[in-house]
Amino acid sequence: MFGWFKKKKPESNSAQQEEKDESDNVDDETQVVTNEDKELEAKGFDPIAQVQEQDKENEGIADPDKLEYVGYHDIPGDDILQLVLNFKYFPNDEEIRHIEGYEKGGRICADKKVVTKARSVGKEMVKQIGKKILSGSLNLTKVSFPIRVMIPKTALETSVHGTSVFPLYITKATMTPDFLERFKLVITATLSSFFWTNTFLKPLNPILGETLQANYNDGTQVYCEQIMHHPPVSYFLVYGPNKKYKYYGYYLVEGRAGLNSVTIINKGKRTIEFNDGQKIDFDFPNELYSGTFFGQLRQESINKITFSDKANGLSCIVDIGKVKKKTSDFFQADVNFKGQKVSTLYGTYIGFINFDNVRYWDYRYVVPFKIKMDKQPLESDHKNRSDLQALKSGDIPLAQKNKEILENIQRNDRKLRETYEKQKKSKK
Repeated sequence: MFGWFKKKKPESNSAQQEEKDESDNVDDETQVVTNEDKELEAKGFDPIAQVQEQDKENEGIADPDKLEYVGYHDIPGDDILQLVLNFKYFPNDEEIRHIEGYEKGGRICADKKVVTKARSVGKEMVKQIGKKILSGSLNLTKVSFPIRVMIPKTALETSVHGTSVFPLYITKATMTPDFLERFKLVITATLSSFFWTNTFLKPLNPILGETLQANYNDGTQVYCEQIMHHPPVSYFLVYGPNKKYKYYGYYLVEGRAGLNSVTIINKGKRTIEFNDGQKIDFDFPNELYSGTFFGQLRQESINKITFSDKANGLSCIVDIGKVKKKTSDFFQADVNFKGQKVSTLYGTYIGFINFDNVRYWDYRYVVPFKIKMDKQPLESDHKNRSDLQALKSGDIPLAQKNKEILENIQRNDRKLRETYEKQKKSKK
């Protein structure tokens, strides 16, 4: 399979070569390539030949000012509370999808600058590392990408972005003693967040020990820390207002590239606990980016996401993209109580969410809340990174230089830890 990748050797071994590790290669059964990728490989498709335009190497991929949650609610905590108290379900008038919804499913990238730069950097990476990077066998989290294709945010910040509707839905859930209704509100808060969190912009990889402290105006406190380097694990902890709920878990992400796609696999887990003891466990879907070199660049959330409240016998398995005669962003699932269906979930993550024809979320009406970084965080805070600061100021050469310095420090620290572990084992 993928014999095409053996035809040409890498053109160079630059600093962007992936870090060598025994886990860089995976078995065939875990490789992620789409049917389209397989068809292109059979035709001898050359992705490099598809990219004609060159981006400006000293220009970032996005305007930093446009990344600061423009249009999000930034209102006092008392006003947020009134929104929660007055929350009512929305008109179930039509099966609405966002204007950027792709005809086959998912969401398109409408920003031509992002498309051009991403494809140009992709071409550069293939030239430097080799065609194997597009075989699905390399974990992209171990590849050092040029900073000009990244945004001045680290993955710690983008990972907690999924809490941006918690001040509405999860706070609402704390106000009802009905376990089933809470379960529905947690599912709604999770699936509706895809609309805002799924992006075509790549964040910086967090550094081991990097932290984040943030809050919402309603009193919600957000904490995050990078606790492992390889594999990269980001742990998060969120306390709702007056600690009426606790949300915690971790991200464990890897990326795999095909000839014209990238798949992001999240093996993390997460939990919401309410202060009366109800505990809801759930995981993450995967993300598929198609059209990475030619055609329409688009993003889809794929595969299953499972919600479970074992103590109360509630469960729901959402298998995205399996609704007949609907685009791939639709989902339909049963909510079960002790094995018996008690409700039906239906909708699309780029439009609306219904439970039994009652509309819980509609993108036209719900506005996310602005998360605010603490003004006096720890010295390890993500905002203190020298590469992030240079990137935000628009100094791409300095940002790249600082990024490489930080990466080399991480590599050296990892070697020291490995040496220590070997010495400890040899003494036993």
